[in-house]
Amino acid sequence: MRIGFFGTPGIAAYALEHLTTHFDIAFLVTGDDKPAGRDLQITCSPAKEVARAHGIAVLHPKSLRDESFIAALKSFNADIFVVVAYGRLIPREVFTLPRLGTINLHPSLLPRYRGAAPVEWAIMHGEPRTGVTVQLINERLDAGDIVMQREIPLTDSITAGELYEIVLPTGSHLLVESIRLLESGRAAPVVQDEAQASYCGKIDRETARIDWTMPAVQINNLVRGLNPKPGAMTGFRDMLFKIWKTAPLAEEAPCAPAPGVLFVHRKKRLLVGTGSGFLEVLSLQPERKKAMDAASFINGYRLTADARFGSRPSGA
Repeated sequence: MRIGFFGTPGIAAYALEHLTTHFDIAFLVTGDDKPAGRDLQITCSPAKEVARAHGIAVLHPKSLRDESFIAALKSFNADIFVVVAYGRLIPREVFTLPRLGTINLHPSLLPRYRGAAPVEWAIMHGEPRTGVTVQLINERLDAGDIVMQREIPLTDSITAGELYEIVLPTGSHLLVESIRLLESGRAAPVVQDEAQASYCGKIDRETARIDWTMPAVQINNLVRGLNPKPGAMTGFRDMLFKIWKTAPLAEEAPCAPAPGVLFVHRKKRLLVGTGSGFLEVLSLQPERKKAMDAASFINGYRLTADARFGSRPSGA
């Protein structure tokens, strides 16, 4: 079996590394090298780093419909193409090239959470479960027939980073199983139920800003879903803070909550009023400084009775 692989970020690199132990990887199609870091050094994608380590040919097409690019793909004579977080829709003239078609690994239980950032959005929406899906690609986003799925139960404390630690190996193993199933001719792909389809968009700075009028449980889900990247954000005085770890207050509230207002409970616990209940902040980080626990924040910022968090820093 010869595999053609399309992918760019860390999740793609993990899957590619796993596939190299089972199949002959003919080529990698990935995003362009880009400047990164404070010194803006030109850096290749995580998937390209894996390809280099294994001597795999790397392609950077400007257009996936370019005739010379398609000719290059044909020359590799791959049996199947695998797509993992490539970031661009694969056109029909490409995904129909290999004899077994083209499959995509998507970290949700399709048809739910089609689109970008399904891991983060499943947590932010408080889902009790998610999963990974291998689907045959068609011309619509994440809408192809399902080859295999695997469910992953979610706890009410798991973060996006912790969920990725489960998704990566689960999805990579599912890719191998799916390829073997398609190779054997025993696969029976299932058409997705469009009535159950939902979509999720990219995470931006506005998504990450905490609205303290939301219930404590929803804000806690937002914090978990955006940990470790980009982090849920709030303003305090003239600064921007990232909130890394929280928990809805389970015990009896010390007073009536007011959205965004800070309350020091038992001298070292930091509570924030929300639209419904208190949220305890356990870890937070001022912009350009190190993360701290609640007690360090309380001691370092000399909180007054009217101290509060806002969606933006004061005056912003």
